[in-house]
Amino acid sequence: MRTPLATTALLLLAALPAEGMGLVSTNAYFVGREQRIDQEQWIVAATAEIHGILEGDLFIASGGELLLDGSNQGDVWGAAGLGATLAGSCGRNVRLAGKTVRIEGSVAGNFMAMADTIIIGTNATIGGGVVLVGSSVVHEGVIEGDASISAARLATLGGRIGGKAKVVAPDIVFTQKAQLEGDLSYTAAKELFPAEGVVAGRLERVQPRREPLLSAARFTSRGIWFLAAFLAGVPFIALFPMTTAMAVQLVRRSPWKCLFAGMLASGALPIFGLMCASSLVGIPLGVLIIASWGILAYLSRIVAGLLLGTLVLHSTGMSIGRVLLAMGTGLALIYFTSAIPPLGLPIQLAVVWLGMGSLLLALLEKRRLIIQVPQNLKQLEELMDKQKKPTEEKP
Repeated sequence: MRTPLATTALLLLAALPAEGMGLVSTNAYFVGREQRIDQEQWIVAATAEIHGILEGDLFIASGGELLLDGSNQGDVWGAAGLGATLAGSCGRNVRLAGKTVRIEGSVAGNFMAMADTIIIGTNATIGGGVVLVGSSVVHEGVIEGDASISAARLATLGGRIGGKAKVVAPDIVFTQKAQLEGDLSYTAAKELFPAEGVVAGRLERVQPRREPLLSAARFTSRGIWFLAAFLAGVPFIALFPMTTAMAVQLVRRSPWKCLFAGMLASGALPIFGLMCASSLVGIPLGVLIIASWGILAYLSRIVAGLLLGTLVLHSTGMSIGRVLLAMGTGLALIYFTSAIPPLGLPIQLAVVWLGMGSLLLALLEKRRLIIQVPQNLKQLEELMDKQKKPTEEKP
């Protein structure tokens, strides 16, 4: 997983109320080796280094690098835009996210990491179990408990695992120092043949489960999401009827223009939001942009559903009942046809791009009309004044 995961955690922490949580926002957060902090800490910073002693829980998010080189007595929750490194010790549990997560110290409890690259170094010791999710996972230290490892590309096992291990990755590699004292169940592209003594327990290859092309569970899930979208669409249409109508009309008149605008916005908005959130001053703006992007992406299916339902039912009435019926019909078609795997991604992309583009263009059109209202009123007043003057001049 790449940077957006860590940045999302950063934005969530940044959105918390600072007064209620004691949230500290700073450009650079630093705790020296001689410092001791006995209270729970909530930190949002561009960069963060902790070398001292923290006796309470730590909730920290960094837009850049995060270094935990001190002694943490409580739980640690951390997210970093670039990399998170734990070189010190933690007396309880640790959960880290970032582009790169590296452990070179000790964790007394459980450890969880989600990152593009996860490295459990040779000096790392984890007293509990681990859950590692990333593109590339390298384990060279000591894990006393069970291990669950999921890697999108490669999982390298070169340390000791005291409990059971479950590994899911296209490629799994054992080094000479690998030692698994429990059972190993794995899912990989090729069958594994580890050297004698590497796996002390039972070795089992688990074939990936393939869900049927059409399954009841898949359609049930789509039905729940359809109901949620329909319930969200009712107040949206009721509160913003003009915006909804304009968006639908724009798609019907200029579908390619809406598609291009939606493609551009769906890619540019999150990138711009993440760039803003990488600095302390831009965090509020970044949060606003990311939130707006998410809202537009979700509302896009309501606009697309209303358009599709109107075309299918040939509905031209303006009653609220007809509008809701058209929206429900369109949403049902979108959700249940996207349940078919070959059609799912193309349909979702088309819906998001068309809906988001039409909503943005509709908002811009409304802004233009609102700006023109005072000018039109002024022209109307001038015209009325001209019509009154001849009447007043007559005897």
